[in-house]
Amino acid sequence: MSEVQTHLTIDTTAYKNRWIAVVYGHVAGVGLTAKQAYRAAKRIRPKRKPHLIFINNQGKRVLGKEWLAQQPLLKQVVDILQSKQIESYLVGGAVRDMLLGRTVVPDLDFVVPKNGLKTARFVADSLGGAFYPLDESRDTGRVICNDAHKSYLDFSSYRGPDLLTDLAVRDFTINAIALKLNDSLDIIDPFQGQVDIEQKRIQLVSDEALQNDPIRVLRAVRQSIKFDFTIEPKTEQQIKISAPLLIENVSPERQRDELIKLLNTPRPGQALKSLHELSILAHIMPEISAMVGIAQSAPHHLDVFEHTVVTLDIWGANLLSSITSASHPLSVLSPWQAELEGYLTQQLAGNISCKALIPFAILLHDTGKPVTQTHDNGKIRFLGHEQESVKIAHRTMSNLRFSGEAIAFVTMIVKNHMRPLSLSLQDGVSRRAIYRLFRANRYKSVQSGIALGLHALADHYGTYPAGEGKAAEEKLLAVVVNMFKAYFEQNDKLINPSPILTGRDIIDRFNIKQGRLIGRLLRDLKEAQAIGKVMDEDSAVEFITSVLEHRRSGDGN
Repeated sequence: MSEVQTHLTIDTTAYKNRWIAVVYGHVAGVGLTAKQAYRAAKRIRPKRKPHLIFINNQGKRVLGKEWLAQQPLLKQVVDILQSKQIESYLVGGAVRDMLLGRTVVPDLDFVVPKNGLKTARFVADSLGGAFYPLDESRDTGRVICNDAHKSYLDFSSYRGPDLLTDLAVRDFTINAIALKLNDSLDIIDPFQGQVDIEQKRIQLVSDEALQNDPIRVLRAVRQSIKFDFTIEPKTEQQIKISAPLLIENVSPERQRDELIKLLNTPRPGQALKSLHELSILAHIMPEISAMVGIAQSAPHHLDVFEHTVVTLDIWGANLLSSITSASHPLSVLSPWQAELEGYLTQQLAGNISCKALIPFAILLHDTGKPVTQTHDNGKIRFLGHEQESVKIAHRTMSNLRFSGEAIAFVTMIVKNHMRPLSLSLQDGVSRRAIYRLFRANRYKSVQSGIALGLHALADHYGTYPAGEGKAAEEKLLAVVVNMFKAYFEQNDKLINPSPILTGRDIIDRFNIKQGRLIGRLLRDLKEAQAIGKVMDEDSAVEFITSVLEHRRSGDGN
């Protein structure tokens, strides 16, 4: 039995977040670093070469080579670099994720002593991937590979004379760990990042880290939420001091990209709350911090800000997971699971998916409430808050340089977010109501109607205390089911029927000049088709005739 096979029988649960050195199938040394474990084992078994293994926080083994074997793309890159004897290191998040026992690592960062761009181009050519300069001033190139999923490989030269200097200018200790891509896969950890991983702690590498790049203020919050780590007190204080620098020194595009990642963590609501508590939110999104403490009447049991926090977390916890289970409250949506996944993964301009944008709609949907709040005999009202929220949402997303399609997707949800609830209060939902709902959520090729239904459900669950609102939930869910059925099963009939008559047909048949009237007639005709009033060319001509006669009669009055 080999050494690797022997150590698989070891009970590793006592060595969480530690390196162990195995000799003859027994633990001969333990340490926070591989070097510590190696030295401890050598004192006991000086003539044997110990087998070094890292045990993650779940008590599972993470062998460098075993982990590397689970990363086929990384293994290819290592082989390519070693074939040219290029000294190289895997750094940052990939090493951190290895130590955390994560196996899905789509983005890999490498550093080399020099020729980062040249190395990236060589790797791209060897892999058949795409290459482009990421930052020529820092000698950094990117390789994009389309394997099982799109992967990004970044290669940069040392930021300074050596690896230690490079690691010293990084953000947090947990990201300032390097894996030397040699036969032994040595871990280099000059700032005790492994200790902070063990302690589940976010700590700055240096006092200048945030001043050097203030976007790290947002990154600290995101990574604390993503990994369920705490931000250590000194780092927290530095964040509060550095927060104003975000607006002054960080481009809107970089802020946008970091906010997209932050709002798509498993707990985006808690991330939002952390931004507020760390005095960051008021600097980057004052319209959101304005919602703090804005009271609401029943059925709401939280103020506007806390409601937004809870609703974001409901979405972030994957509202749609396990909907095929009969016990899931949204199991009635399971027949469209595959279609829904396809809808949510659609990419809009700016290379962002519909799913990634829904948290922004949740974040912004009630921003108009602080300026529309009124009190009426003990009842708190927010009349017209949707319109004010749309203005704020449009301004906020424009300032962050989102694409026109992304802005349209989010603002349509914000504008119409009360409509599913309004429909749930009626006796049944007509074909006309469904058609008009989707028409109001269409902008060119962008359709946000399905996202609106999902938003309405998350909003509902964030409105009522746990266990309450069941009757309202059933009525709302019935509306959403009708929306799903119409969009995924009857799209060409109820949502976007093919035109029976064109604008030219109407101009020629009815001797009408080209103008706005043609557009209004085509819109009315399409709605008539959707509700089943018009079925063929004859009934379409009859419909247009009746509309024109009604208009003339109205003009005559």
